Amino acid sequence: MQQVADKAKVSISTVSFVVNNTKPVTPETRERVLQVIEELGYRRNRMARALASRKSHILALIYPMLDHRNHHAFIESAATAAEEHGYNLVLWPLHSDNVSTEITSLIEAGFADGVLLMEVQLDDERVAHLQQAAAPFALIGRTRELSGIDYVDIDFERTVATVIEDFAKLGHRDITLVLEDLGGTPLAGYAPPVRTEEAFRDAIAERGLNGAVIRISHDPDAVAGVADTLLVQAPATTAIVSQHDAASLALLSALPRRGIDVPRDMSIATIATATSLAALTQPPLTTYVGPGHELGRAAAEALIARLEGRNGPATQVLVACRCHPGASVAPPRATPDAR
Repeated sequence: MQQVADKAKVSISTVSFVVNNTKPVTPETRERVLQVIEELGYRRNRMARALASRKSHILALIYPMLDHRNHHAFIESAATAAEEHGYNLVLWPLHSDNVSTEITSLIEAGFADGVLLMEVQLDDERVAHLQQAAAPFALIGRTRELSGIDYVDIDFERTVATVIEDFAKLGHRDITLVLEDLGGTPLAGYAPPVRTEEAFRDAIAERGLNGAVIRISHDPDAVAGVADTLLVQAPATTAIVSQHDAASLALLSALPRRGIDVPRDMSIATIATATSLAALTQPPLTTYVGPGHELGRAAAEALIARLEGRNGPATQVLVACRCHPGASVAPPRATPDAR
């Protein structure tokens, strides 16, 4: 910095103002300092800056190590938003008996300024641990108790109500919800399936429709047998709402082999899904697309605002999935007995 200051004929403090954007500098002086920095090959030392400011400018995005889950949209948009605000996003996959302690250790040791949590459960010990440690955090998801917590999440309640209304308008009265069965896994208390099932039962009851719920694990045999499970447990079904991508693909493959045409005999729509799934199927799936990009950005910006001194009300954002029409939904053609 002294070399830059000498060559640009300014003080060291002026160089600091330019590099860190801490105080206004005239455009001419700023340009001269930046030109000298370029000529000398000066590069900012982020570790030195972190030591001096006691801030790492790193956000840790915490999520369990589960092979079957895809968080690309959330992660990409959170990373982009962090970069725009001068932060780096570090992915921190954790799955151990001491996960809560590990998370707060990230903050206490100065490795990260704040934490973004994914795969949030209704009763999530990680949240309680972060609150006790007074560690800055924001959720991509919702716990049961939300007072004062910054979070963003898919509006499962409004999304499910919309899907059921869309099916009902087409004439469907027997609708089945297909969910992930996460019992016995680290995500046994994962909030989205719980919220989705509650919203489904409310929407079915409100409209006087017939509803069934089928839970399918990620075991390959269970996924492969989903069509048989459906026909045994809910044979009257004419429309399926699926929150289980693997099961959706299995249904599209297996139902025609049993003489059930999609969508003429059975309609299928998926929720909280990427449009890329629809592009891989025949017929193309009607999907209610998860707002991953929007929510990832909103979560990162909410956390950064806290880190930079915002003390206002908690950021609490819900965004419903939007419908991306495919060719897997149609009015019911016949009852199961008439197929």
